[in-house]
Amino acid sequence: RPMPRILSFALHDGGGSQTSQMLHIRDVSQQFELDRMKSEFLTTAAHELRTPMTSIFGFSELLLHRQMKPEVQADLLQRIHRQSRAMVDILNELLDLARIESRRALDFEFAAVCLRDLVRQTVDDFGAPEGRSAAVLQLCDTPQWVHVDASKLGQALRNLLSNAYKYSPGGGQVTVRVAPVAGSHVDVEVQDEGIGMAPGELARVTERFYRADKSGAIPGTGLGMAIVKEIVELMGGSLQLASEPQRGTRVTVRLPTTLAP
Repeated sequence: RPMPRILSFALHDGGGSQTSQMLHIRDVSQQFELDRMKSEFLTTAAHELRTPMTSIFGFSELLLHRQMKPEVQADLLQRIHRQSRAMVDILNELLDLARIESRRALDFEFAAVCLRDLVRQTVDDFGAPEGRSAAVLQLCDTPQWVHVDASKLGQALRNLLSNAYKYSPGGGQVTVRVAPVAGSHVDVEVQDEGIGMAPGELARVTERFYRADKSGAIPGTGLGMAIVKEIVELMGGSLQLASEPQRGTRVTVRLPTTLAP
């Protein structure tokens, strides 16, 4: 988004007879914006962690100070466990995102990978949620090779599959498609028939902690798409999204192809 220009002015002694004073003007716009983003991120992260922490504290306090029936105790313990799991997920994804950003792919193990085989293996290993059919695979006839870290790309694809199932709670088919495109690139598409997003939500979906579902009924940290975007861009690829409310969402990962080893 547009960034305001922030200038810093300082008046110094010139230090000589020819120059009595010196005006120093410095553009601190980027530093100001980084500080603002850091403060905004810390505030949001604290808020996201506070929500499950409040539940854990309240339920554990009830267990400590009140005598309850065994079935009520079991229910409260299950709630505490779910909220603890939510906190662990947030912390793990925050650490993962921080590690990816700080190392800037220095710990990625790049190699020529057959994308068709990687996608097939990732979908097979993912396993659809209970009561849902497995994702439909549409693979290209010829193998397409990409220069990527197979583990990190697999992580990004698992995040996309997880979102496709979570945001189509009413069911519907999840489709994973691999197709070459002009200009030495290949696409991996993950498409669902879920709740979809409006244009305003679609524009913000890769922001950290942003979640299109405002009801809180769908579990998640709001960090998955931010991690996908970081991984894909560090591999020289791009992320494209298309969605329509109540019709579903299609996420396309476009990667440059390479020669087969």
